[in-house]
Amino acid sequence: MQPKKMNTSFLYVAVLTILLALGLTQFLRSSAFGVQNVTVQGLKLIPESEILKLATGVQGQNLLLFDQAELSYKISLHPLVQSVQFQRKLPHTLVIQVTERTPVALVVVPKGVVEVDSQGTFLRRLESWPKTDHPVITGINLMDTAGPGQSLGNPSLTAALHLLGQAPTGLLAQIGELHVDPSQQITVFLTSGVEVRLGQANDWKDKLNALFQLVSDKEYKSFQQGVRYIDFTAAKPVIGR
Repeated sequence: MQPKKMNTSFLYVAVLTILLALGLTQFLRSSAFGVQNVTVQGLKLIPESEILKLATGVQGQNLLLFDQAELSYKISLHPLVQSVQFQRKLPHTLVIQVTERTPVALVVVPKGVVEVDSQGTFLRRLESWPKTDHPVITGINLMDTAGPGQSLGNPSLTAALHLLGQAPTGLLAQIGELHVDPSQQITVFLTSGVEVRLGQANDWKDKLNALFQLVSDKEYKSFQQGVRYIDFTAAKPVIGR
């Protein structure tokens, strides 16, 4: 009779496990975990109202079971959103953690300026100068159809952004303008007013490091007010007064 008793005990445990699993599933699906509050974190450029508008529809959904992929896709349609993560605060609060795209340069257009990130993504068109300044890129012609969120794919813009990405931090703060001509020859204008002729290259690190060392040198600072240009297109830098 012992085997029969063991079989009965096993069956009892199995049924109890199934009932508990079903009960837990029903509980998790119940309104006890409905989304009532939505908060957004990580915003500096984007108004919170714009993210909440994109998240419309998540209110009332189950906090544990809502479609994260769909909501992430909707929010990522905003041109300033780089990525989205979610955090649940039981029982009713959903936290949307947004990583924004960061503007690194401004492109002058007929009616204002366009902010772009390091990948050449069109972020915003501004009719007035932004509060936070960035290097200005000139010589770039953007298509009239270009709009927020679009990857511009402009070779001249790509060359200018590539240069900015290799500039030492201390030098980057001194770059006021980059001009790119049709052959992608780049001229930098420092905030001091000095024109720096860099020419054309794929790797800018050596020239930019040399430029930073030069403008940081005490001797150079003693006569920099008389400097009109620095030419790095020759074998050795030439300072013109």
